[in-house]
Amino acid sequence: MTEQNMLYRQVLGAFATGVAVVTTKRQDCYFGLTINSFTSVSLDPMLIQINIAKNTTSHEYISETGFFVVNILAEDQRLTSTIFSGAPPAERFDHVKTWETESGCPVIDGSLAFIEVKVVETFEGGDHTIFLGEVLQMQTLREDAPPLLYYRGKYGCLAKSSDQPAGSA
Repeated sequence: MTEQNMLYRQVLGAFATGVAVVTTKRQDCYFGLTINSFTSVSLDPMLIQINIAKNTTSHEYISETGFFVVNILAEDQRLTSTIFSGAPPAERFDHVKTWETESGCPVIDGSLAFIEVKVVETFEGGDHTIFLGEVLQMQTLREDAPPLLYYRGKYGCLAKSSDQPAGSA
């Protein structure tokens, strides 16, 4: 990795993000990986985007099936995040309970929420593909837990704060 690449990673690491696991299913096999970024693109129609490295099994299977689920992780799911970012792909689902959406994509039990998506367009993005997808269904599953956060290469948590909205005085 070049010095410029390391600086790029360091600078982007200063932006705190949530953590999610993107899942899909091809034939009888589940696939998934941890991400720390997805984007709401449009409200009407409801569209989101994810960016997946071209050299991953999940990229291949999302490209083939055209469906994926974004599982938004809770703070108590650090182990799930770690498994889906480091364990061999064939073993990742051995450690979590799931249920399937109508498209067959797995939803991870204990997630804060999920979004089921149908890919409507793809774009080249360097060593990644940008998947633009239409939201088919979504649901909040838990309101009893804070989100899992990622900041400067480490997991983080929300500090106790007032109920004052951002930007208010």
